[in-house]
Amino acid sequence: MFTVREIAFIIGGKAKNIDLDLVVKDFSIDSRLIKPDSAFFCIKGEKFDGADFAEEAISKGSVVAIAPFSSKIAPHLPVIFVDDTVLAMARLAKEKLKRMKAKVIGVTGSVGKTTTKELIFTILSTHYKVFKSRKSFNNHIGLPLTILEAPFHTDYLILEYGTNHPGEIRYLTSIARPNYPIITKIGTAHIEFFGTKENIAFEKGTLFKEMDYSGHAFLNASTDFFDILKSMIPYTAGKTTFGLDTGDVKPEKYGLEEFSSSFSYKGKEFYFPLPGRGMLENVMGAIAIGEHLGIPLEDMQEVLKDFKGEKMRMEKKVLKDITIINDAYNSNPDSLTELLRTFKENGKRLIFVLGDMLELGERAEEEHRKIGRIFKELGHKILVTVGELSKFISEEAKKEGITEVYHFNGKEEVVSFLRDYLKPGDWLILKASRGLALEEIVNKLEEIL
Repeated sequence: MFTVREIAFIIGGKAKNIDLDLVVKDFSIDSRLIKPDSAFFCIKGEKFDGADFAEEAISKGSVVAIAPFSSKIAPHLPVIFVDDTVLAMARLAKEKLKRMKAKVIGVTGSVGKTTTKELIFTILSTHYKVFKSRKSFNNHIGLPLTILEAPFHTDYLILEYGTNHPGEIRYLTSIARPNYPIITKIGTAHIEFFGTKENIAFEKGTLFKEMDYSGHAFLNASTDFFDILKSMIPYTAGKTTFGLDTGDVKPEKYGLEEFSSSFSYKGKEFYFPLPGRGMLENVMGAIAIGEHLGIPLEDMQEVLKDFKGEKMRMEKKVLKDITIINDAYNSNPDSLTELLRTFKENGKRLIFVLGDMLELGERAEEEHRKIGRIFKELGHKILVTVGELSKFISEEAKKEGITEVYHFNGKEEVVSFLRDYLKPGDWLILKASRGLALEEIVNKLEEIL
């Protein structure tokens, strides 16, 4: 908790129309989610200006709005004027973190960030007070807001560090320097803005470079650019590698089933209710952190067997004897290839609905065509694509000899096609970048099937 006086001093603001001794207990950037005694940050976005909602936020219980000097706030409203509300939020989050005793666990990587965060949270919550970022709150707004939302008496704060432009992770670490950073894998996500995968590795590796020098780093032993990332760990920090076939923390044996995984580690047998090699690597990373922080393996066994992932991340549901795998939260060449490898035909009729992979820049066409070739190599048979770029997946799959290939420009056409095409026993698997909102296909199918 902060007083208005403290907040104004920390963020370098000028308070107006308010008692400086009022206590602020919560923070928000969304006027629809206001809690009593909160401060409302007026953030200007592409579509909305938070300053336009300041009066609504105050009427719902906010004690003060924090807004730029240039904003047109009603003259009677309680407000702290600042140079920049995003920077103000960062300054306040940094100060709050100083006052907390929480250690920061920082998660980054091209794939698996959010799932790894959820796994770490699940494991550590068995013994500690843990707070994690909501959804994918991993940018210059979401990360400081997560810190401001965290209870003061948190033991471990799990933050995602996202980036799609050079320098962004450095900025995030200036707000919250991680004690226990973990890097999942380096891939081609957002390569449009980095040029090469090596540049992505250096950007992600900033999480190690800027970590607490007395902390402990965790790194996937099978990632590309492993040596570069390892070299960025401060020599004073501890380090642990993890993986499936190599690393300090790895299973003695493991099995990848149709929709689950199992493995043994230090003589203990583990069951995990989600499939995929990449998913199991994330599990080993979470176990590595849990073990380092003293969580007994027996407790990890218990919580991992009941783990439920985030929505739209390998989310499974059954409609009229049709199994739907909704992995539509996001997509890039690495995560999509992993998905195609995870599911095997084995006599089932698998129908893949694949949409565009965005932010690939000049490599977009080739990366999509490569997916078409991989689709054939892995023995898949039925492909439905939707969007502008995914047509290249379809074209390449047809060149490779796949006969059941269907391309559509819009989601409505896909729904119409699937309504007549699907039959009991089918598996429908969907994946695309967030911008395509492919989950809308699932929602429509739920209405009509």
